Amino acid sequence: MKAGIWIIGDQVDREASSFAAASPDSPIVFVESKKFCQRRPYHWQKLVLILSAMRHFAAELRAAGREVHYFTLADDFTTALSEFVQKAKIDILFVMEPNDHDRTIAMPAIGRKIGCRIEVTPNTQFLASHDQFSEWAEGKRSLVMDFFYRTMRRRLNILIEPDGSPTGASWSLDKLNRMGVIPAKLSLPEGFVVKPDAITRQVIEDVHTHFRGHCFGGDVSVEQMRDRFIWPVTPESAMAALRQFLRERLVNFGPYEDAMTKRSWSLWHSHLSVAMNCGLLHPQVIVDETLAHALPLVAKNKLPLNSLEGFMRQVIGWREFMRGIYWWEITREDAIPYPQRNELNATRPLPDFYWSGKTDMNCMADCVRPVIDYGHSHHIPRLMVLANFALLHGISPQLVNEWFIYAYADGYEWVTTPNVVGMGLYADGGIVATKPYAAGGAYINRMSDYCAGCRYDPKKATGPDACPFTRAYWPFLDRHRKRLESNPRTSLTIKGLDRFAPAELRKRAKETETWLDAQKVYE
Repeated sequence: MKAGIWIIGDQVDREASSFAAASPDSPIVFVESKKFCQRRPYHWQKLVLILSAMRHFAAELRAAGREVHYFTLADDFTTALSEFVQKAKIDILFVMEPNDHDRTIAMPAIGRKIGCRIEVTPNTQFLASHDQFSEWAEGKRSLVMDFFYRTMRRRLNILIEPDGSPTGASWSLDKLNRMGVIPAKLSLPEGFVVKPDAITRQVIEDVHTHFRGHCFGGDVSVEQMRDRFIWPVTPESAMAALRQFLRERLVNFGPYEDAMTKRSWSLWHSHLSVAMNCGLLHPQVIVDETLAHALPLVAKNKLPLNSLEGFMRQVIGWREFMRGIYWWEITREDAIPYPQRNELNATRPLPDFYWSGKTDMNCMADCVRPVIDYGHSHHIPRLMVLANFALLHGISPQLVNEWFIYAYADGYEWVTTPNVVGMGLYADGGIVATKPYAAGGAYINRMSDYCAGCRYDPKKATGPDACPFTRAYWPFLDRHRKRLESNPRTSLTIKGLDRFAPAELRKRAKETETWLDAQKVYE
C-alpha cells in the first residue's frame, strides 16, 4: 500500500506525527482551498500567515528532496486531494488529527470522496494529550485551571523545588502582575516584525486578488499589506521572535501583563500564540528556551520570578487547559453542543464598531484598532474590553466567538470557543470560569489610560456622558441575580445590588438598551 501525507494549514509542524506514520519517501500534499478561506471573513493577516507558512514549508521539503504536491488556490480540498490520490496512486493518506473537532470528524467523509482511506495520527502540537487531560479531569466536580496548571508544573518539572513545592513558595504569582499605570518615563519596547520575503509578497498579492472583498481588516492595498504584515512564517523566524521576547520584554512582562495603554498595543507581550497555534513553534521549544534563558537571571535577581512564572502559566497552563476543555466538552454527549451554549440567554447582535473601530469609547476604539491592523491584541483587551462589553450588553456568544475566530491571527475554534463561550461570556454556566468576568468603567480606568479624554465618564452611570461599561454593570448583575447570588465568588457583589433603588436599576437598564439600540449593527 502506498501512503501519502497531508499537511493542513494550521499544522505546519516539522515534527508532525503524520511523518512518522509514513515512510521517508512518501509524497506530501498541501492544499490551499479557496472554499475554506471564504467560509468565514478571515483576517487577511491570518490568510497570509497560513498560506505563506505552507508555501515555505513545502519549499523546505522540496529542498530536502521530498516529493511535494502543492495545490495553490484550489477550488476546494476534495477536488485537489482526489487529483493527488490518482496522480500519486495513494492508498492511504496520513494526516495529523486536526486541532478543531469539526475538521477531525469530517476526515472519513473526505476519504470517501477522494477514494482513499484517511488515517488520523495523534496530535503532537500540545504538551498534554487528550488522554492525559481526561485522566486529570475524570471524576472531578469542577475543572479549575489552577489545579490543572499545578499538575502540568509537576509533570514537566517546571519551577519545582526538590521537595515538590513550587519555586517562590506559591503556585501563582499573579497578584504581582497587575500593574495598570505604566510610568511615562518607562520606554515601551518594539514588537517583533518579519519583513515579507518573496514568498510572502506573492501570498499577499494572491490574498489581495482573491479575497480582498471578503477579508476582515479593511479594504487595504497590496502596499499597505506588505507594510503591516508582521508575523513569523518559518520556524526560524518564530524562534527569532521568541528570543527577542526573552531578551527585551520578558523582564517587564509580569508586572505589566494586565496593563493597557493607547501608547502601545503590544507592550511586553510575546504574541507567540500566533506561531504556536499554526505549528511553527512547539510549546516545548518555548519552555526549554525560556527556562534556559530565564533561570540564571532569576537566580541573580536580574529577572523577576513573577515574569517567568506568569509566562509559563500562559504556555503550559492556560493554553493547554483551553485545548483540554474544548475537546473534553465537545466530545461529551450533551443536549446543547459546547459551542452553542448560551446560559445567560444573550441574543443581541454585535455592533458595527467591532469591525470598524468607529466609536466614541476610547477603550473599544483602541482595542479594536490593532485587531483591524494586525489581527491581534493581548489577553486583557480581549477579556476585559471586547468580551466584557459583549457580556454586559447581552450580545450573542456565538456571534462573538465567530468574530474572534476570523478576526484574530491566532484564533481557531479549539482556543476561541472555551475562551469566549466559557471565560469571556460565561455562556457555559461556569465550566471554564468560576464567575462572570464582568467589570465596569472603574476597572478599565484603573488598568489603562483610555478613560482620560474619553467622551464618556467612567464615574457616571446615567445621562449622556455615562460610560457604557459603568452604566451596564449593575443592570447585568441584576438580570442574573438569581444565578449569581448562590455563587461564592459573586454572592458578596450581588448583595451590593441592595443599595440601589429598583427605579435606579431600571433607569440604567433602559438607558443601556436605548444606547445599544442606537448603535449601528454590522450587516
